[in-house]
Amino acid sequence: MKGVGFALAYALLTLVGRATAGDGQIVSLVWPASGVAVLWLLAEPPRRAPWVLAPLMAVHAVMVFATGVSPVLAFFGSLSVTVQTAVIGLLVRRWCPTLLGAGGTASLRSPRNLVATGAAAAAGCAIGGLIGPVGLWLDGEPVTYVTAVAWFARHVAGVLTVGAVGHLAWEWRTQPVPARVRGGSSAEFVLLSLGSIAVTIVLFLQPYPLVFLVIALAVWSAARFRTFPASVLCLVLGAVALTLTLAGHGPFARLDDPVAEALVSQLFMVSVMLTGLGVGALGDRIDELFTTATRAREQAALQAELLGEMTESMGEGLVVLGTQGQVERSNGASRRLAHRVSPGAEDADALAELVELLLDPAPENSGAARAELGVGDVVVPLPNGEEIVLAVSRAPLSVRADAGGRTGVLLVLREVTEHRSGLRPLADFASTAAHDLRGPLSAIRSWLSLAVEDVEPASDALMPMRRAERAAEQMADLIDDLLEHALAESGDLAARDVPLGGPDGVLAQVGALLGPDDLLEVLDGAPSVHADPVALRQLFGNLVGNAVKYAKPGQHATIRVRAQQQGARVVVEVEDSGVGVDDADRALIFQRFHRSGAVRAHFRGTGMGLSICQSIVQRHGGTIECVATAPGTGSVFRFDLPAAED
Repeated sequence: MKGVGFALAYALLTLVGRATAGDGQIVSLVWPASGVAVLWLLAEPPRRAPWVLAPLMAVHAVMVFATGVSPVLAFFGSLSVTVQTAVIGLLVRRWCPTLLGAGGTASLRSPRNLVATGAAAAAGCAIGGLIGPVGLWLDGEPVTYVTAVAWFARHVAGVLTVGAVGHLAWEWRTQPVPARVRGGSSAEFVLLSLGSIAVTIVLFLQPYPLVFLVIALAVWSAARFRTFPASVLCLVLGAVALTLTLAGHGPFARLDDPVAEALVSQLFMVSVMLTGLGVGALGDRIDELFTTATRAREQAALQAELLGEMTESMGEGLVVLGTQGQVERSNGASRRLAHRVSPGAEDADALAELVELLLDPAPENSGAARAELGVGDVVVPLPNGEEIVLAVSRAPLSVRADAGGRTGVLLVLREVTEHRSGLRPLADFASTAAHDLRGPLSAIRSWLSLAVEDVEPASDALMPMRRAERAAEQMADLIDDLLEHALAESGDLAARDVPLGGPDGVLAQVGALLGPDDLLEVLDGAPSVHADPVALRQLFGNLVGNAVKYAKPGQHATIRVRAQQQGARVVVEVEDSGVGVDDADRALIFQRFHRSGAVRAHFRGTGMGLSICQSIVQRHGGTIECVATAPGTGSVFRFDLPAAED
């Protein structure tokens, strides 16, 4: 049924075109049926192209022969239309594969698709313009280059007008077409249409050359209304202009040559149509960009609202400082902390005073003076004589250059008063244990050593005494690890800028833990960090020592250290080639005394080393993790530390 409908439409428009052949003329002046032929071909899949082109050629030949055209001209005319339609369809499908009818659903309203289909129509009609005049020449009619130009013009005008409007109607029927963002009403379109037709008639009936004003009407309609109704109006205006010209009215009718008259009229008609299509396509593109921008603004507003709700619900205080140190933004938690410091003050004043206390604390209120405080901890005195401890971390913020290139600082405030107060007894215990436990244990080890030396090698008491000696050594190792863990959690921290690489770096200092054939490789460009040097040596010493201890049997240890600054932090990765860590143990190895079964069976240790590493990293405001690796490839530990301040 679809093919029958296209065939009837082509036959009807063929009669319309044949009606424009003047007295004594064989060739029609216009050929609107060319647009229907292209739509017919695009409406079918490529594999059915022969089932379109063959009926098209037959319908054309029969209709023009029935209207008085010779068999020779009817054949070449039908061949011309068939070839040009096939070429246009091929080029459209190749140049615009996403176009509706070419394999996709895209609209002709796109500027790119409009230009590409126009070029395809021109190429196909140019080939047809070379074939058709051959029939005239064989029929004994005079043929010049104007004949070929006229043949080309009438067909390309039909494709660009009827074909374009038909394609837009196809889209209108099968797809939702968005309305103009600020378009006109239906009543305005009706009034504009009636007024435009009346103005066009008046312009072609009056004697002055003012027909170019019709272009302004096309621009108005395309700018205010959707492209399809605007293109229909442009087609009507062009048809009115062409009809009046053929009837002898208007400036184009004053030309002596009917062919030139038809050429100019069709050029005018195509100009009106392309103006409407071009303005409509640009208007659609502007509307699309406007809609996208509007949706982006709405999405950004929703995200900003969500972010605001998230920050307001956070337990940590957030304060954004501007380039001059002024408070630009804050959340509810930071304002509540500020009002504990300055009760009754305005939000801005309370926040400003809190920020001043945090950025420039008194020496006795910083981590350097109190053992239980970590790097970044600040003691804030309250008006009632109490004090709170805030863990303060800061990160630089920057705004894109197109927004002014502003930079600032984000302060994250976390109250750790209860946690830090619990660490003070642990620090006291570490000092007591160092004096009270290590002394007696040293005496036990000394007496055991002397006793072993006095026992005969064949004595039955030698083996139990050696076991007691090894147990005492293990107890000493355990006490040492417990003391290191206690100091890592609550010992004094004096942070300063410390280089990681280089001859004076921390990694060079822990090189003594390596065996003669072990390799420690530090990649170039390792940045400095802001940390306690003693804690830092202990951190890397434990990781490097573990890499050496847990090397694969019979192989030397290979350790690679990578460090890269990311904002206000330095991310460090320590990779070794040892036995590795099972996936089931990666989340457990940082617990105190945890050792997997395979490690416990083959390697000596207390299970405290990685817990100490975690405490050191956490006291410097960071996290540490064991990264998943392929089985048998060793282990990778990743952690972050504060970047150097200079």
